[in-house]
Amino acid sequence: MKAKELAKKLLFDIYKNLDEFSKDIIRCDLADIEFKGFYLKGKNGEKVYIRTLEDFENLEDFEVEERKYKLKNINLKHFEDGLMIINLSSKKSKNYKFEADYTITYPSYDVTAEFRERMIKWKEMDEEEMDKAIAEFDNKVNDILSDILDEVKIGKRVSAHLDVFVDSHKLENFVDEGEDIIIIWIHPAFLYSDDKILKGLLAYELSKFNKKFLEKYYKDILLYCKEIKNLTNKTPKIIEKIRNIALKYNDTLTLNLINEMEK
Repeated sequence: MKAKELAKKLLFDIYKNLDEFSKDIIRCDLADIEFKGFYLKGKNGEKVYIRTLEDFENLEDFEVEERKYKLKNINLKHFEDGLMIINLSSKKSKNYKFEADYTITYPSYDVTAEFRERMIKWKEMDEEEMDKAIAEFDNKVNDILSDILDEVKIGKRVSAHLDVFVDSHKLENFVDEGEDIIIIWIHPAFLYSDDKILKGLLAYELSKFNKKFLEKYYKDILLYCKEIKNLTNKTPKIIEKIRNIALKYNDTLTLNLINEMEK
């Protein structure tokens, strides 16, 4: 087999067997790709290593032995620095073979694959799409906010906005408080959350200023907590306060949901 044919076949098999998040990284050109253990062995025993896609593009064509390659690991530990490392191993074989039995090493952020996929979608938007999404989101959350404030009063003006300057690798909302205004800045990951979750998010942030929001909207706040766990694998501490409220009202459904979240 020729070197370019084998290398092309291997690259195709690697991509075909990647998880969707890793495919998105390649499709959107979000990181440089580095290979480890990707080499071709010529008929005379010479080895040619392919460490980057540029190496593949500049590969000279020559006769190579066929090998069995195994995809072992996708290393995204340095993804925030723009690097994705694909680790392979191989051994001589009568025919070309490929096996995908790999692990994924993620950056040391407390976020899930779902969170990362949402951030990929966010970063894929062009300027026009992003402006439209921000405007629609801000209108929606402020409509939800208005409904909440009709039920529970607070002594300041309140507004909510998508936070476009937030650290996209960390799930965190911010609240600015002035003399007569509270501004809730919402992480872009929640752009893809439904209205009930957004209602819970807003009520949760407002409960820091007035406990009545927690008492009134504890079910919505629990849905927000469930979303937090979906995105970070962490359960917010406010769960215990929600449990106490559910016990007070003998709310079995809420208690069961809390128990499921804590498994």
